[in-house]
Amino acid sequence: MRDRIDPLIAERAPWLFSNSPYVQPIRAVLNRMLGYEKTLEIGSLVQEMSADQIMRVMAEMLAKDTEVIGLNHLPRQGAALIVANHPTGIADGIMLHHALGQIRRDTYYFANHDIMRVLPQYAEMIAPVEWRKEKRSHGKTRETMAYTRQAVDEGRLGVIFPAGRLAKRRGLSLHERPWMASAAMIARKFDLPVIPVHIRARNSVLFYLFDLLHPTLRDITLFHETLNKARQPYRITLGEAISPKALPAKSEEGIEMLRRATLALGGPKAPAVSLVDATRRPSWLKV
Repeated sequence: MRDRIDPLIAERAPWLFSNSPYVQPIRAVLNRMLGYEKTLEIGSLVQEMSADQIMRVMAEMLAKDTEVIGLNHLPRQGAALIVANHPTGIADGIMLHHALGQIRRDTYYFANHDIMRVLPQYAEMIAPVEWRKEKRSHGKTRETMAYTRQAVDEGRLGVIFPAGRLAKRRGLSLHERPWMASAAMIARKFDLPVIPVHIRARNSVLFYLFDLLHPTLRDITLFHETLNKARQPYRITLGEAISPKALPAKSEEGIEMLRRATLALGGPKAPAVSLVDATRRPSWLKV
């Protein structure tokens, strides 16, 4: 498992793998802080499981404080598309899978292909997407569309985080980054009803501190910020389905419509996510 995870870390923070005598102590400290050995242990535990089994095991570990509203808006069968905000990272997908699994067990996700470098079995659940413009190609786009067409033909439920990146912290709130128009294009192209989903959650103080210090420090918290979510509450709200025929012909206008509908589900602090409201309260403060 180490040989799968280390290359991902090296791509995000090449300096960590320098032979400099000054770097080795820093790397040792970061490994302890970010639970590197625990990540390897869990990776080895799940590496022979199917993608759905992995999602279930991870949900058992992490989904300790989740509340879901509006599941009645989710179609019980047939092809459809969920668009969601993206406050925390990989854990957003795990928690959503856990919530949606009460009704649907055929979900697939538009996500970066890096997860399949660690766990190749996710090919059954991931429509690979390249969010970075400089690395996109016609070949990669065709691969994504081919996966989507097959999933739609099979009547599966798709999930996409159109921002492609985590929400940005400003002060004590999280703000969703601009959405890419591909979700609106896919909905119209494949005639998919779209269900907006809002996730209220946050990452740890350490993540936001590292984000302030340097982006490479932030980026190497990828696995740590997945495995620490048993300590964080997740509030998930599903809105009413939007007909693909209701979307404007221009994808840019369509995605703005979907973004507004999604963020409006965030409650009184919308369109932002309050870090304070998304923080786990001590047990003695809970009603």
